[in-house]
Amino acid sequence: MGEWCPATRSVNFSNDAEGVEMWRRGMWGKGTLSRSSPAWRQRKTKEMTGGKKLSLEELTALKRKERAEFKEERLKKERLERERILRAEQTGQQLPAEEDDKEDEPKRKRRKMVAQQTEELPVYTESYLDKEMLQLAPEEALFLFHLNLLTITYNDHPLSLSQFLHLIASSSRPDDPFLVHYIVYYHYRRQRLIVKPGLKFAVDFLLYDGPILFTHAAHCVNVIGNYHLWDPEDKLVRDKISWQEINLWQRLMGNVRKRLKLVYVEIPSPDDGGDWRDVESREEFEKVLLKYRIREVTNSRMVIARERDVKPDTK
Repeated sequence: MGEWCPATRSVNFSNDAEGVEMWRRGMWGKGTLSRSSPAWRQRKTKEMTGGKKLSLEELTALKRKERAEFKEERLKKERLERERILRAEQTGQQLPAEEDDKEDEPKRKRRKMVAQQTEELPVYTESYLDKEMLQLAPEEALFLFHLNLLTITYNDHPLSLSQFLHLIASSSRPDDPFLVHYIVYYHYRRQRLIVKPGLKFAVDFLLYDGPILFTHAAHCVNVIGNYHLWDPEDKLVRDKISWQEINLWQRLMGNVRKRLKLVYVEIPSPDDGGDWRDVESREEFEKVLLKYRIREVTNSRMVIARERDVKPDTK
């Protein structure tokens, strides 16, 4: 059971056990004091007991340090090789065989953390360990609510589907921004993909085809409205993008090893002028969703430095 919070526009789980269980059953939500998975209790318990097992945040910091050291060593080796070639060209001598200098070889990755041991461990209370909450984004909460897998309360009263829709959607129009984005979220979640907000990459959604702890998002998604069935004077969803924006997105995707999906949502015309949020059952809401159609366009930019790392198919 989650509680709707209008300040954060999220459904919150204050119970630590419920939050962890929700995360493990589909990577739903985000820990308020963690990068993604609710790991606050795990980290603080490790501090209390002096444990040495690395958390997700510590592993990420270690990997970043290793990548930086590897790049630094590679640049050093390339610089020395260019200097060696230049000296040989200036003197007219034949290039000597490259010396086997172990100091120039890239350092192998290591996973060692220096734990500072103290005689007295920090003292925490049980209430301190329960500070973290799990937050579900509105799309995540609606998806679970729609499938009757989640009960949502507000001011200690359970909400109906219609009441929750009125809280999270700001318009009764068929191009309400939340509804249009939920169409895309619903589409990919039904394909058993993990869908997360894409704020850190300046896109609408990120798509994971495996557990977030073990994989990176393969695709970034931007949602675009298609108004060819009607032409309102004021459009609530963007329906045009420039080539400059596409070029910007493609360059960003190439740097982070992802592909960009532009998802066009065909927005139906308002038939009877009714409020789509006034639905009282799962079946009625599904009829609303079936009025929409989507079309995907995948964009990619070939980056030579990235493509050379791809192993050729030997089959």
